[in-house]
Order: sequence, then C-alpha cells, then structure tokens
Amino acid sequence: MFAWIAENSVTLAAIAAVLVLAGIAVLSLVKDKKNKKGGCTGNCASCGAGCPYSKKQ
Repeated sequence: MFAWIAENSVTLAAIAAVLVLAGIAVLSLVKDKKNKKGGCTGNCASCGAGCPYSKKQ
C-alpha cells in the first residue's frame, strides 16, 4: 500500500489541493449567503435591471 501511495503521491497531492480549494469556495459561498451578500453590486446598469432588487419604474 505504501508503494502505491509513493508512486501516486503527485496525483494525490493534486487531488488534495483541488479538494481544499473546492472546500474554501463552498465555505465562502455559505458565509456570503449567511451574511446576505449576493451577486448584486447595486449598479443596475451592469445587469440591465433584471435582478429582483432593481427599482423598476
């Protein structure tokens, strides 16, 4: 088993790095959702006032 791990250590390290980065991304999304931060920047010209937060007149 140790020989297999040693032979594939680079692949395992790459997989571990991808998993860590994916975990950080998910935690960031959860934190933003918890703090009620969305994708809306408040600049309605950037999205064409298509979001539910725009003041359509």
